Amino acid sequence: IDQNGAIKLKGRSGVTVFIDDKPTYLSGAELENYLKSLPAGSVKQIEIMPNPPAKYEAAGNSGVINIITKRSKTIGFHGNTVLSLQQGRYTRSNNSLNLNFNKNKLSLYANINGGFRNSFQDLNINRFYKNDQNIRTSSFSQNSFIVKDGQSVNTKVGLDYYVNDKTTIGFSAKGLLSLSGDNTDNTAFVRDVELKIINRVNADNRTDNTFDNGTFNVYLKQLLDTLGSVLTIDADYVRYNSGSDQIFKNYIYNAENIKTYEDQINGEIPSDISIYAAKADYSKPINVNTKLEAGIKSAFTKTDNEAIYSNTIDGVKKPDYGLSNRFLYDEYIHAAYININRTYGKLGLQLGLRAENTTLKGNQLGNIEQPDTNFTRTYFNLFPTFYASYQADSLGHHVWGFSFGRRIDRPFFQDLNPFIKPLDKFTFYGGNPGLLPTYSYNFSISHSFKNTINTTLSYAKTIDGINETLEIKDGIYYSRPGNISTNHTISLSIDAAADISKWYRLNMYGELGHQIFKSVLYTEQLNSSGTYASLSATNSFQIGKGWNADIRGDYQSNIVYAQLFIKSFGTLNMAIQKKILKDLGSLKLSVNDILYTRRADGIINNLRNTDADWNSRLDTRSVIVAFSYRFGKSTSNKPKHTGSGSESEQQRVKG
Repeated sequence: IDQNGAIKLKGRSGVTVFIDDKPTYLSGAELENYLKSLPAGSVKQIEIMPNPPAKYEAAGNSGVINIITKRSKTIGFHGNTVLSLQQGRYTRSNNSLNLNFNKNKLSLYANINGGFRNSFQDLNINRFYKNDQNIRTSSFSQNSFIVKDGQSVNTKVGLDYYVNDKTTIGFSAKGLLSLSGDNTDNTAFVRDVELKIINRVNADNRTDNTFDNGTFNVYLKQLLDTLGSVLTIDADYVRYNSGSDQIFKNYIYNAENIKTYEDQINGEIPSDISIYAAKADYSKPINVNTKLEAGIKSAFTKTDNEAIYSNTIDGVKKPDYGLSNRFLYDEYIHAAYININRTYGKLGLQLGLRAENTTLKGNQLGNIEQPDTNFTRTYFNLFPTFYASYQADSLGHHVWGFSFGRRIDRPFFQDLNPFIKPLDKFTFYGGNPGLLPTYSYNFSISHSFKNTINTTLSYAKTIDGINETLEIKDGIYYSRPGNISTNHTISLSIDAAADISKWYRLNMYGELGHQIFKSVLYTEQLNSSGTYASLSATNSFQIGKGWNADIRGDYQSNIVYAQLFIKSFGTLNMAIQKKILKDLGSLKLSVNDILYTRRADGIINNLRNTDADWNSRLDTRSVIVAFSYRFGKSTSNKPKHTGSGSESEQQRVKG
């Protein structure tokens, strides 16, 4: 997870994350915070699929991570609660309550999660400007101390009704409300070649954000025969509303510390996203060795984004038409797939093909200074997948595997928004309506020894990779997403689990990779490459009498990522837990980033006549106290439906 909360798998971005086969609604730092709030005890298993089968969405260049949570099988009333308090420099809390009621043909469930978060980022940015003879002419340095606060609550309620042994119908509704804010204190210095101060710029910025989501799903699951043939139909309606109120106050002082300029920028950025989706999945066992799967899906997404900016100079407030605009975007996706599984003794084969047709329409309405622009695109794609596994010995100690898949990464809806928003007078962030989808070809060869030591050699080629692009124009820094690279990644990874003794278990992961990025980038030619390594080790101890403890260490080496050179970092975490209340409850004490080494530092390359770097410290060192308690008795019951028809579309909405 990088400093912006983006998740990478095997050194590559474009990971699609699901909870119980459904989207998490969030991305970036919001997704990171949500996953941290998920109690470990509620997780049943985590599926990591670099090459998912054709029945899954083709979205996610580097694969799919699906977190499966535990489901209650209790007849009657059952539930659990988790309360936690985290203290770093600032205080955070995440809490959850899960309730279930199962009786006869009816299953009802409700999940409520809520809390607050406070944190900070201490960010330093340095830029050194040069002439065409590569001689430094001036410099810019900036410190931004950002205090972040927020509260959120998300709920889910649903029911499953078992009409008979073959037919199940159900309904679920989810709601999320998040309120957050950033207070940013910026101090920047512009210096000449002799490092004498030319200007000092102070900026006092405040941003208040709202983000709410409602998701509604209905489904039908029908068993068709005694062989296990199943037809499942899902229909979704999803609505996102977000808003951002911004106040940017800028003050410029000269070398004599006399104020020479003052202004205030006010911005309102409302956004609405609606998603309508429906899908049908069919599964049929042909015989004991062969299984057929097929399905169709249609999704329609409609977005409406607006930016309303004004500028106040010398007490006079005027509309800022250079920053203001409105952007409308519609997208239609129709898909169909077929997947066949077949076993021949020790050999297992799976072949799939997914077809998707996409039509998109964008319209930037403009204003009295900015002209209208619009575009329409249609593209059709085939996404083949192939898997083979071979059990090399009769005991299954050695299993070899091979996989291939073609994937796509469509842009986040907000990244298609062309609006530019300021951080200060020298730094602007914007979107890019011209973004194209990213395509990748993924290959892997794997070996598993006794299912405890797993080795994987992977290669991926990504075309039109979407990355953050950084440009300097007239001393102004612009950050926007762009299709800037063809990327080649090769990696070798090993994960192993060993029971050293009855009370000590060791889990280790190591990865060595090499990446190459090539692209035309504004006025420069991007041609970067680098080798990276990742290591992690988790030591788990069963101390006895209900006590257990974990010590985990992680290390990430320097890594090249398109225009960025991200410096190495490491973390050391510890936790101890005690079961209480007749093993129905537990108390856990955790300490994260004990040595305070989770830094976020790097260098920005390929800037015209400019050297740039940054370093950042976050609120990563903290202590967490958590209490969990479960109630109810476990007996068998039917599982709940976890499917959805709008997974990939929801993954493209930023929180």
